[in-house]
Amino acid sequence: MEKSQTTTKLSLFSLAWPIFIEQFLRVMISYVTVFMLGHYSDDAVAATGVANQILVISVIMFAFISVGVQILVAQMIGARKHGLIEQVITNGIVFSVVIGAIVSLIFLFLSTQFLTWMGLNPHLVEVGTPFLEIIGGTSILTAIPYAIMPILRTHGHVRQAMYIPVVAGLITVIGNYLVLYGPLSYLDLGVTGVGIATVVGNIVAIFLSIWLLHRHVDYRFQWHKFKDLSRRTMYSILRLGLPSAGENMSYAGSQLIVTAIIALMGTDALTTKVYASTVSQFVALFAISIGQASQIIIGRAVGAKEVDRAYKQGFRSWRIGLIIAVTVSILIYIFSEPIMHLFTSNENIIAMTKQLFLLSIFLEIGRSTNIIIISSLNSTGDVRFPFIVGIIVMWIVSLPFSYALGITAGMGLVGVWLAYIIDEGLRGCLMVYRWRSKVWSLKSVL
Repeated sequence: MEKSQTTTKLSLFSLAWPIFIEQFLRVMISYVTVFMLGHYSDDAVAATGVANQILVISVIMFAFISVGVQILVAQMIGARKHGLIEQVITNGIVFSVVIGAIVSLIFLFLSTQFLTWMGLNPHLVEVGTPFLEIIGGTSILTAIPYAIMPILRTHGHVRQAMYIPVVAGLITVIGNYLVLYGPLSYLDLGVTGVGIATVVGNIVAIFLSIWLLHRHVDYRFQWHKFKDLSRRTMYSILRLGLPSAGENMSYAGSQLIVTAIIALMGTDALTTKVYASTVSQFVALFAISIGQASQIIIGRAVGAKEVDRAYKQGFRSWRIGLIIAVTVSILIYIFSEPIMHLFTSNENIIAMTKQLFLLSIFLEIGRSTNIIIISSLNSTGDVRFPFIVGIIVMWIVSLPFSYALGITAGMGLVGVWLAYIIDEGLRGCLMVYRWRSKVWSLKSVL
């Protein structure tokens, strides 16, 4: 295993900018896909938007392994326990493949039922089912790169990890163009073609990620390494990954129910939600990149028993994230109309999204706080607190308020966004209190 990158101190900027570029290109590719589908059919946007929310849960199902592996590897690097890292990587990759295969089978048989349970009308279910079956049914292809990218990042190879989703995304966009507007458009594949293009991109990502792992971390999976599979290591990965992923799963699950509530408001409201959420990803990616970079630094610091350095880094990252989130949210609101005209010509949808962008200025304060501070807590091994808080606040506060304000009070999407603000704000306050308490300093896994 390579050690040249494992003992150096890494700055927040040196880690964050490649992660930001990766996240930015991911979002831009998502924008381009929505843009292409928007000019193809608003129904296609609504159906694939709901399908993608379901797919988020599928990703979380095996992403929790990546979280556990990243925490273990980061702390092992900080503690200079390099001999154990290869065993952790082997266990993580094998486990990811198994979970990915299970998730694939679930989508192959239950995609139509999932979309029906979301409250979509029969036409939208018919449009979205092939898309969900193709991408969800090949979830095992997504599992492998997701297992490898955090390993590369934790070793300091954030730029190399960036190449994987970028290359896959570019291939997907090219494929989308070919099947929707290009030489293959005569096949009239629609969202089915978009799903096939995504699968091709994921296949390329697998080969690229395996090659990068071998080249930069000097790891190659071989059959004899099955002897490294260990119940103790698996338990450690699960103990760290499950609560962290459980918080994300709770969020994604609550969003599915909120989407079902919005579906009661009509197709325009549902399409507006998809567009608004797509644009808001641009703000979140700043917090995500800062949070992931901070997670690597704090994980190493905790492994090296440098609690004060970890504490200060957590708050420094949070302050930077807040400033950026508020600034970008204000700019999006100011330029909301020209931005939305890129996606749709429906003036009703454009007017509704402008209202949501104004509320999102306040929403992003809480969301950025949660993304960054929870990432910091996870890196220390303090994974249960965010999970417990997430379950309580999302399901007892967020969902009832979404229905009460959105449906009962007749406020529509504005009411749903106000519920989001209450949810993110309350959880954000609790996360900051937890970090300030330094209880996490007792949670190191080594």
